[in-house]
Amino acid sequence: MTQHNSPEEVDLGYLFKSIGGFFKKLAKLLFLVIAFFKKYLFLFIGIIVVGVILGYFLDRNSKQVYENRLIVIPNFESVEYLYDKTEELNFKMRSGDSLGLKMVFGDNYKAVKKIEIEPIIDIYSFTTKSRENIDVFRILFENQDMKEFVDDLTTSKQYKYQKLKVFIAGKDSEKLMDSLLSYLNENEHFKQYQDIYIQNTSKRLSETDKMLAQADSVIKSIASASDGSSANPPVYASFNNDFYSIFRYKQVLLTDQLELLKRSKDEGEIIKPVSINYNILEGGFATIKSIIKIPLLLVVFFSIIFFFRFLYLQLRILAEDND
Repeated sequence: MTQHNSPEEVDLGYLFKSIGGFFKKLAKLLFLVIAFFKKYLFLFIGIIVVGVILGYFLDRNSKQVYENRLIVIPNFESVEYLYDKTEELNFKMRSGDSLGLKMVFGDNYKAVKKIEIEPIIDIYSFTTKSRENIDVFRILFENQDMKEFVDDLTTSKQYKYQKLKVFIAGKDSEKLMDSLLSYLNENEHFKQYQDIYIQNTSKRLSETDKMLAQADSVIKSIASASDGSSANPPVYASFNNDFYSIFRYKQVLLTDQLELLKRSKDEGEIIKPVSINYNILEGGFATIKSIIKIPLLLVVFFSIIFFFRFLYLQLRILAEDND
């Protein structure tokens, strides 16, 4: 009696046969690769030796590029100024403006390779900074995707903290970073703004201190009156003897005082540095020593050449067979 195989058995048999054929091709390919390197073993040994020698001299005569991270606060409406100056310096580096860069960084200006700037996103602080910001946020959010709004350059410039990444060849970074900050803080226009802001902050602090003293006086009078220990009628001001309202008013004043004290600390510089991290070496192929990288690149390069040569010969054989 003839035995018929089900379609499922046929499909499984074909699948296992295909898998077996794939592994055979893979093994054949692996054998060809090993045979190739065995055939040209001495050539590749020579390439590696040459690459190691070249890499050694490159490592000895070149400096590693490090990332230096700087968190700053642009004060006195200077955010746009900070972004413009960063772009200006990058343009000078790209165009090779040695004179302009030397005026900023000194004799070692060539060590500075690139400057990047990005905001430290803090949407909560941005929206709660003022009532106007809340209204603007609501209007824009209704007409724009949340992520697009947060990442938008116009919005990002309004965040308090900005991050600068300065890429410098070699570890002598502190002097160059100091030169960069000095350059950013030399603007006369913002120095005049700084004087005005400092005076305004000082005056507001003084007024807030007076109002806090008055609030304390009212609270003390109300407390004394409630105990019946005061011979004189208590001072109720405009709060209609509402102790809770006075207390809440004092909380608002204390919050304002805190913000003003923080502002007074920030206003010491136009571009105030908050944190500086020097000589951060990121991972990746770019950080591998040339003594390793150059031999590897040479081996890959010559392998690609031989691979294309092999393809050319195979195509020529096919063309001749067709003829």
